[in-house]
Amino acid sequence: MCLSNLAIDRANLTDVTGILELAQANDAEHGGMLLGHLEREAVSKTISQMPSVVARKDNEVVGFLLSWSKTSTQMPIITTMLQAYPGTKDAYLYGPICVEENMRGQGIAAAMFAKLKNYLPQRQGILFVKANNEASLRAHRKMGMCQMTEFTYQGTKFLVFAYDG
Repeated sequence: MCLSNLAIDRANLTDVTGILELAQANDAEHGGMLLGHLEREAVSKTISQMPSVVARKDNEVVGFLLSWSKTSTQMPIITTMLQAYPGTKDAYLYGPICVEENMRGQGIAAAMFAKLKNYLPQRQGILFVKANNEASLRAHRKMGMCQMTEFTYQGTKFLVFAYDG
């Protein structure tokens, strides 16, 4: 990756606004593939409790990867995923991951993933991807994640992936 002025670091509370703005720009309401809506309080809390990663270019957030405790969220889609595949006892939730559109294809997602695995060694990460999100499926498989099962939520098919840190 030959990107000048790009830093991949642990997220901190000063990154929350940039994370929320990037997430909103890539949510379904704006033509993106991210599900749901990230709340400031929830993002702040998870960054304080679990390692999450950001990519910054010229001090602006251009990518993020959040991690969550399995017990930190009561979102129905997460409950459904964990019923389909609960993972190991100390597994954590991976995602969402998002890279600014004009920065994609340059290895930023893989670099953020590698950094997160360094922060959480020996622990399993679990995630879901919409079955029709080919770009995300391709990227996650390329990073070595394995499909564990699938589930349907509100009529939409999702694939569950896992990896070991």
